[in-house]
Amino acid sequence: MEKYGCTIRKIRLSKGFSQKEIYTGILSKSYAIDFEKGNYDIKFSVMLQILQRLMVSVDELMMIHHDYGDTKSDGLLYNIDAQKFKANQTYADDMVRTLYASWKAKNTLLSKIEYAQASALNMLYFSPCCETSKEYQWAKQVIQRYLFDIETWTFKEFRLFSNMSFLFGDTEVRTDLFLRAWKSLEKYKHHSDFSVYLAHLLANNLFHLIYTAQFDYARKALDRLYALTKEEEMLTWRVLLLFLEGFYLYAIGKTKQGLEEIEKAKQVYRLTKHNQMIEQIDQGLLLLKKK
Repeated sequence: MEKYGCTIRKIRLSKGFSQKEIYTGILSKSYAIDFEKGNYDIKFSVMLQILQRLMVSVDELMMIHHDYGDTKSDGLLYNIDAQKFKANQTYADDMVRTLYASWKAKNTLLSKIEYAQASALNMLYFSPCCETSKEYQWAKQVIQRYLFDIETWTFKEFRLFSNMSFLFGDTEVRTDLFLRAWKSLEKYKHHSDFSVYLAHLLANNLFHLIYTAQFDYARKALDRLYALTKEEEMLTWRVLLLFLEGFYLYAIGKTKQGLEEIEKAKQVYRLTKHNQMIEQIDQGLLLLKKK
């Protein structure tokens, strides 16, 4: 028995609802008490009525029920050593073959998505001109269709979009998916990792918005990122904000001010010997200059 009643009780108490407010007209008092103890399960149609009063979606219930983590069926791709996958083609090829076999054996959407992710990453790292290959385009379509078909994203979808955003380049599709992710993620503001997830989402897509001259969205994303970094544990994101703000100012014609902000960020990275970040900043600025 899954004991969803125990999770419902946790949600109800966290939101300050009484049993009477939630269960009147749905379950009797005694049944509601036993349900929340995990003694009984209920019909799905009844669960939907309860969730409606709690203002919680089915996806959110499932995520909370699994301790805001992935269910067991979510796991295979996360067992891949990401650094080894990127650096070792033999390892990457073996993992792609493993995931392909898993997809063919299980024939599930999840196994198909997992194989599509690994396949796309393998081609990105090891295949020149991968974007023209049929397999790469297939993986892109599979992931794109999945993300657009999900009505309410959970953290699994946020991770998928974050990891696979390179598939969509600087296109309207990427912007649409980013906005969908942002809107969905704001619903999880009470989650302990909310600020980090949202900061990653905004930071990873800000250059795309700036480069494609979507300045209204870029300004809103920057402002939201500033609000997030007011939290003490998020202060390290301030350096990142310096050069992103600099890119934005440079792109809207405030060249001098933008270059000053970018230089501030580079100075910090020089002091902390983050040379890779300096290279990324220079590459981004070069792209904006060529625009």
